Amino acid sequence: MSKRSENLTNSKRSGNGHASTPPDDPGRKRVGRVTAEEREEIQSLFERKNGLVELFKTLAGTDQINGAAYDKLVADLGKVSMRFDQWWSTMSHKYRWESSPDGRWEIDFEDGSIYLVIQEPGHSD
Repeated sequence: MSKRSENLTNSKRSGNGHASTPPDDPGRKRVGRVTAEEREEIQSLFERKNGLVELFKTLAGTDQINGAAYDKLVADLGKVSMRFDQWWSTMSHKYRWESSPDGRWEIDFEDGSIYLVIQEPGHSD
């Protein structure tokens, strides 16, 4: 299974990886590819965002995080999330990827392929 990042094409954005969708899945279509540099950029943002989310989950509800540390964590997560969303927006405009209101884009970090994944109604990931 390849590591992937994803993004919804509507106003909701997601960076959570999902189990690999089989390549022959009719709800998954390759719509483009990014350069190695662009792939590395989003992979770095994806890993940073997930790391901050995990840190937040670990520290939430404990006395290990004070007001200043909490504020910094929230600010860092906000900045990384904005950069993550901006990457998807910039690349989708640059490469003019096909989109769908019921879909999300995913990237395969192994080769930089971008997929449009259409979710069936009534199913959530």
